[in-house]
Amino acid sequence: ALDAAVRGVDLTDVESLSDALADPGAKAYSEAARERFARLSAELTGLRRHAGDPLTDFVRRVVDVLGLDVELAAAPGPGADQARDNLALLLDTVAEFAVQDSFASVHGLLAYLDAEAEFGAGLNVAEPSASDSVKLLTVHTAKGLEWRAVLLPFLADGVFPSRQGRPRWQWRAGEVPWPLRGDSDALPELAGWRGKDLDLFAQACRDQSLLEERRLAYVALTRAKELVVASGHWWGRTQKTPRGPSPYLRELQSHVDLATEAGPWVDLAPPAGAVNPVLDASRPVSFPARLDQRRLDRRRLAAEAVRAALSETPDDSAAELSVAAGLDLARLDAEIEALLTEAAADEADVVEVELPGMLSATTVLRLHRDPDGLARELARPMPRAPSAASRHGTRFHAWVESHFGQQPLLDPTDLPGRADTDIADDADLRVLVDAFRSGPYADSRPHAIEAPFSLLLAGRVVRGRIDAVYETPNGFDVVDWKTNRRHDADPLQLAIYRLAWAETHGLPLQAVGAAFYYVRTGEVVRPTALPGRSRLEAVVSGPAGFQT
Repeated sequence: ALDAAVRGVDLTDVESLSDALADPGAKAYSEAARERFARLSAELTGLRRHAGDPLTDFVRRVVDVLGLDVELAAAPGPGADQARDNLALLLDTVAEFAVQDSFASVHGLLAYLDAEAEFGAGLNVAEPSASDSVKLLTVHTAKGLEWRAVLLPFLADGVFPSRQGRPRWQWRAGEVPWPLRGDSDALPELAGWRGKDLDLFAQACRDQSLLEERRLAYVALTRAKELVVASGHWWGRTQKTPRGPSPYLRELQSHVDLATEAGPWVDLAPPAGAVNPVLDASRPVSFPARLDQRRLDRRRLAAEAVRAALSETPDDSAAELSVAAGLDLARLDAEIEALLTEAAADEADVVEVELPGMLSATTVLRLHRDPDGLARELARPMPRAPSAASRHGTRFHAWVESHFGQQPLLDPTDLPGRADTDIADDADLRVLVDAFRSGPYADSRPHAIEAPFSLLLAGRVVRGRIDAVYETPNGFDVVDWKTNRRHDADPLQLAIYRLAWAETHGLPLQAVGAAFYYVRTGEVVRPTALPGRSRLEAVVSGPAGFQT
C-alpha cells in the first residue's frame, strides 16, 4: 500500500480488492477489516495529490498518514526505540538526497533506494546504544543500578552463597585484629581462647558470612524492574560430585508458579553415581608431547646422507648434479640469507625506524624537539592514555569556532586542542572562555578559522590546521591560540603555518606574519627570524633513519 502511494502506480488492483470486500459473500473479512481498508484506500488516494510537494515534506506526510510515528511512540521496549531511530535515519537520508538535487522526485528517491539495496550495502541502521547493551557485572558493582531484566546464574550449593568466609584474624598474621578495627561493633567477638570459645567464634563468623551473602543476593534480585532469571548448575568444571541447587534458588522457586514460570529442577538431577561429564570427556595429555618416531628416523637418515655426501671427494657425476640443482640451491641460499638477516635484525640492539611519508604538524614539532622519543613511538606504537585536559582543549577550540559563527571542523590526523594539556576542568575552561572574550581577538573577525593545509617538505606531506588567519594591510597574520600557562611554544609551529598559508595562496613569505596568542594572559607573542622552507626541509628530512 505504501509502495502504491509513493510510486503513484495504478490502484486498479486495490480498487478491485475493495470491490471484493464490499461483496456480501466475502465472509472471511470482518467489518473492522473492511473499514480499515476503506480508510487506507482513501488516505493513499489523498497522498497521490501531494506527490508534487517537496520530497522531505511528502515522505513525512506518508509517515504521518500511516501513523508510523504514533505506533512506534506507543510501543514499549528497546526494540521500539531502535525502530524510532531507524525511522529518523530514513528521514535524514531523504533530506540528504533532496539537498543534492533541488528537483529530486519521488521516483528518483525510490530508484536510489532500490540501487542502494541491490548494489550497495544498504542504508545505515541505528546501532544499539550503551543503554541497550548487555552488562556483565558482579553483584558488588551492580549495587545502585537497575535494568529491565536481570540474569542471575551460579545459584548452586557452595557457590552462592559461598562457603568461603572472610579470613579470621587469629589465624592470619596479615589481618588486622577485629577489636582494633573501626567496624568492630559489627563483627563477631572472640570471648576467650578456650576450645569452646573458638568454636563459638567460628560459628558466629560463618553466620555473619551467610548474612553478608544474603544481603548480596537481595542486591542482585532487586536490580530488576520486570524480570529476574535465576539459574543454578549441577556440575562445575572440577567437581566429582553434583552440587545441587542453592538455598536461594529453592527459596525463589517457592515464590513462582512452576507450571508457567519455571521448570522443576528436581527431575533433572543426575542419578546416583553419575560422573561429571566435563571430567569424563577430558583426557590427560603429556607435555611436551612425544616425538613422531618414524619422522624422527627419516630426518636422521637424511642428515647422515648429507654428512656422507659432504665428506666424499666430488667427481664428475657430482659436478653434473650440482649444475642440475644450481637453481634450486641458489633459491635456497637466498631464502636462508633472508631468514638470517631477519633473525639478526630481531636480535639487534639498534632498530632503524623510517619516518612516515605523511606527518602532522605536531609530529614535526616532536621530531624537532625529541627525535629519539619519536623514534621509540614509531618503533613500538602504544595507545595514548585518555586525557581530560586534551578533551577540554578540543572543547575550547570548538567554542572559538562557534564564537565566530562557524561549525566545528575536527581533523582526525591533527585534532585541535590535542596539544593543550593545561586545562584542568570545566571551571578552568570557563576561565579561558572569559579571558578570550576580553582579549584582543574577541571582536576581530578572522579571515579563516581552523584552516586546513597540506605542505610538501622534503618529499613528505605535512598536514595540519591553522587556528585563525587574519587579514592585515600588508597581507595576512596566522595566529595560534595557546592555553598553557608558560610562554614556551615552539616557533617552528608558526613557521610551518606561515609557509603553508603563503604557498597555498601564492603569497611571498614576507606578506605573512605569525603570532602566538596566550589566552590566559592576553599576550600576543610574535617570534622573530622564523625559518623558511630550506630550514623546515632540513628538520623534516633529518637522517635517513632513526635509531632507538
